[in-house]
Amino acid sequence: MVGNMHIKRINRGTERLPLGPEPLKLIPTKWRRAPLYRGFTVLTLLTLCSLAALSLIVGCGYVSTSSYLEHIESIRIPPVEIQDTDILYDETAQRPYDEIIQEKLTERFNRKWQDGNDSQLTLKILDYTLREQEYGPNGQVEMVRMSLQVEYEFLDRVRDAIIAESNNHVQIHDFYVVPNRAEPPETEEQARKRLIDELIEDLYTQLAEQW
Repeated sequence: MVGNMHIKRINRGTERLPLGPEPLKLIPTKWRRAPLYRGFTVLTLLTLCSLAALSLIVGCGYVSTSSYLEHIESIRIPPVEIQDTDILYDETAQRPYDEIIQEKLTERFNRKWQDGNDSQLTLKILDYTLREQEYGPNGQVEMVRMSLQVEYEFLDRVRDAIIAESNNHVQIHDFYVVPNRAEPPETEEQARKRLIDELIEDLYTQLAEQW
């Protein structure tokens, strides 16, 4: 500043400007319209994010089987393989468990698909365990946990693709062995039958209804 003047340097030399209030700066048109532009951008981004999320969900398999498996009209369920010798034979029914489980699986899945080769569900029983779960005041066992570890594979034979698979699906059934509890007591045979029924129902729900 020299005397009462500001010195502003520009390319052509030195220009002397009188002191005074700062001149108003005009806002370019594109900035005055920024709120509309920003609103449009946010809406666009939200739309794109929603579409991306939907694509991710569909890509992960969370779609309805009613549309995803509409090309499948039949299913084949081969004999069940049982690797644990503790669950080989049903003494009450006088039948091997592999036959019983295969029959129950076929009956359940035939409610949706007829017998055929459009798809195939294979099941393998890896392990069967019984474990004491709860004790009474005197140390007596009151509840037992029964579990099955299974491996399954559900194939789409039309498109030659795996629909679903697992090598560590665990089915659990807890049951009382003493009376006067929340539920009636069960024998091991009764509990085993319920465990198998629950396994088949869960597989049907996962593979045929809510995929």
